[in-house]
Formats: sequence, C-alpha cells, structure tokens
Amino acid sequence: MSQYYQTYYTTGEFAKLCHTTKETLFHYDSIGLLKPKIVKENGYRYYLSSQYFEFDLIKVLQEVKMSLKEIKAFMIQRNSENFVNTLNEKYLQLEEEKKRIEEMQYRIQQAISMTKYGVETKHMVPFLQECLEEHLLTITLPDHYMSDREMMGYMSQQLEYCAQHRLTEELPLGTIIYHDQFLKRDYHENMYFLKLRQPFDDIHYVMKPKGLYATILHAGFYDTIDESFEKLFEFVEQEGYQMIGNAYEYEIHNYFTVQDTDEYLISLSIQVEKA
Repeated sequence: MSQYYQTYYTTGEFAKLCHTTKETLFHYDSIGLLKPKIVKENGYRYYLSSQYFEFDLIKVLQEVKMSLKEIKAFMIQRNSENFVNTLNEKYLQLEEEKKRIEEMQYRIQQAISMTKYGVETKHMVPFLQECLEEHLLTITLPDHYMSDREMMGYMSQQLEYCAQHRLTEELPLGTIIYHDQFLKRDYHENMYFLKLRQPFDDIHYVMKPKGLYATILHAGFYDTIDESFEKLFEFVEQEGYQMIGNAYEYEIHNYFTVQDTDEYLISLSIQVEKA
C-alpha cells in the first residue's frame, strides 16, 4: 500500500474534511456506500485519508443526478469504461433537463411579456398593428355551441397532444373564428389553438400569416365579446380597410392573473388590407 493517504480520522474529523455531516456518513455506512476503514469494539469509527476521494466521487455523481443506489452499483464495478458510459448517460439526461428548463423559461418570459402588454395597452379601443407570422397547433371544434363538458374535453385533448409530441407551447389556448362565419355575426369558435415556437409538420399545424391586423383588447369574458367585435368592424370600415382573414382570440389576462372572469382581457385580431 502507498505511504500516502494513510492518516485516520474520526467520524467528526472526516465529516469536517469532506464538508458534510456525521449523519450523512452514518447513512452512507448503513447502506454500504462508504464504510469506515476501522470500527473498534467501543463503536468508534475511523476513516482513511484515501476515502476522501471516494466521498468526492460520490458527491460528483450526485451532482449529475445519480441516485445513491446507482452510485453504489457503480462503485462496486468501477472502471474507466463504466465511468465513461455512466457519465455519457447522465450527460444526455442533463441535456433533456436543460431543454425542459429552457422551455419553461421561454413560457415564463412569454407570460411576462403578454401580461405587461395587457397592462400597457388601452382596452376596448381598436388599433392597427403589424404582426409577424405565428405557428399554431389547432384542433377543430364541432359546428355548434359546446357545453362546458365538451369544451374541457377538447382543451384537455389539445394539451395532451402537445405533451405527447414534446411541443413547447405557450399558454393559454386561443381560438379561431372563420372569416365567413364572423361576417355573419356568428362568434362561436371553430378551432382552439396553441402557439408554438416553431413550425411543426403535422395535419393540425396552421400558420397565422404575417401582415397588418386590426386588434382590440376586449375587457370581460366571452359572453360579452360581441360588443368588441362590433367596435372592431366599425373601426376597420372607418379606416378604409377590409377584413381578409380569420378572427383570432387570445387571452391576455385570464385565470393566471385575475380571479374574476369579468376581469379577463382577450385580444381579438383580424388581418386587414386597404379596401
């Protein structure tokens, strides 16, 4: 045995050396992960200097999200090949976790921007805005006014579809009303949609075209939305435009930010061009 790393430490001394607690060392001992080199008849435990590096390895493997059970199995069959394979596997798992965190950060940032937009923009006053294209994942709704049970079923189906396909969606859901339908003053929704970060090769994918949109932020719930549609139609006509696309409804303030549905803020927008 090498002359180096042969100093013995009590449990307390070794815990201090490793910047851990005696309880942690007792636990590692009890599960057979890191046992003291010597246990005397009086129960005193002593760790060898070289065991510091075993503890350090355990700490490193814990930092890459290995369980104590996995670490124990690795320590028993420890060699260079197993070390590389184990870290490769954990690297891929961390990449997945990193992606999940980035997706959550994106959703949070979008929610912040959307909420601030609702605070800073006048309500119930139509305006024109240039919009970039948006990527939407849609689900077609039945051609009738739905019950609450039906609506909840379609919402659940849409969100589950995104989860199954690992899509980074923005919440909440939006709705689409077909052009020919809202011109008849029929405002029941034809589709639900979720905004996506990028195009998606799927029959349910729809691209909302870039261009000029007439928009109004409706203050209230959907049962009073007719008033805002009428204001929007009057504004488009007065400004000398014509409506050329579908109507898009999207909640700016909703159950995330308010408790009362009467305090909802819903963006209504329709693509327009000069008449």
